[in-house]
Order: sequence, then structure tokens, then C-alpha cells
Amino acid sequence: MQNQKCPKCGGEMDAGKVQADSLMYYSDWQKKTFKLGILVDKACACLTCGYIEMYLNPEVLRKKIQDNNPNGIK
Repeated sequence: MQNQKCPKCGGEMDAGKVQADSLMYYSDWQKKTFKLGILVDKACACLTCGYIEMYLNPEVLRKKIQDNNPNGIK
């Protein structure tokens, strides 16, 4: 992730982490009432405009969607 350019302004991005006890992503693909969140584990911030990108483990997301919605994405 280091040395990537900001998709918003083209500035330099700095790689880091999000500091929060429960910053979670909840997919709309999950159909059950109780949706399972996925912890955001990486982030990048633009040193020019302040834009922030957050990343999670896509394999974990895919598995939780499949477990909660068998007819969802493959």
C-alpha cells in the first residue's frame, strides 16, 4: 500500500491503521437479521487532501457472506 497515489487528488498516501475498538464493516449481501461484522484492519491517508481508504480481509468478507446468504456472491 505504500507509495500509492490518492485516487482523489493524486497526492502521496501514507499507510497505517485505524484505531478503534469496533470499526466494523457490515455487508448488505448478508440476509440474516443478525449480520456479522468484519474488522477493518488497514488504512491509508492522503498527505495532501486527507482522503482515507480502509481495508479489510476480502476472504473473511466472502466467507461471511456465503455463510449468511448461500445464494449470494460466489
